Amino acid sequence: MAEEEAQQSSFEAEAERIFAAKREWHKRQARLPLKEKVRILLQMQKDDYPILKARGVLPLWEKPWNIEP
Repeated sequence: MAEEEAQQSSFEAEAERIFAAKREWHKRQARLPLKEKVRILLQMQKDDYPILKARGVLPLWEKPWNIEP
């Protein structure tokens, strides 16, 4: 029983560490300049395009924007 409680406590501590790191990452992302946020969005679109295209023909609104930030 004590081992299960220790394991649960360890799990909760690790989960809290992960969630805290995630909160900090989101705070840093929120402070980025708009141009950097757009650059990241465009890169994600370009990265995901081959996966989406492999699933079939994409509607116009699902194709990556052909612009540079």
